Parts: sequence; C-alpha cells; structure tokens
Amino acid sequence: MAEKQVYSIEVLCRGKYESWEFEKEEERDRFYESVKKKFADQAFEEEPTDVEDTEILQLSANSMHIDDEGEVDQKMRYDWFEYDSFGDMLSYINGQYKDK
Repeated sequence: MAEKQVYSIEVLCRGKYESWEFEKEEERDRFYESVKKKFADQAFEEEPTDVEDTEILQLSANSMHIDDEGEVDQKMRYDWFEYDSFGDMLSYINGQYKDK
C-alpha cells in the first residue's frame, strides 16, 4: 500500500453529511477560511453546549495521512454554526468548490 494524504472539508448537520476533497492542505485551508469568513455572523465562538444538537452545523477540516502499513494519522479542526446557515453554506461551498 502506498502512502496517501487526504485533505477535506466536511459539513455535518442533523444527520446530513457532505464532504469535499482537496489535493493540497494549503488549498483546503484557504477554502475553509473563506467559508468561515463568509458565515462568521452565524458562527458560535466555541462548541455550543447549551444548544440542541439539531440547531448546530459542524464544519470541519480533516487532514488524514495513511502510511505504507495502513496506519492512520488524522487531525481535525472544527467550527460550529447556526443550523439556519446549512442551505446557504452548502450552496456557497458547492459553487466555490467548482471554481477552485
């Protein structure tokens, strides 16, 4: 098995899951930051603990490295947004992702 790197952005909300992969970590990071900036007015400053899970959208950046022997090293960072931003965020990501 050859080494593999996977860089992705993921959106999880009310059991719905979407994911987008990138060739390079820097490219993914720039994209992730643009999404955070675009929806900053709907973001929680930290993981909300006093809000129902169904009212939260989780945006994450995933960096996964799989070595020759199948060992996985995974790093993820998370940001949380109001559920109401779900449709707009998906539209924005899908529109921007096609143009990357």
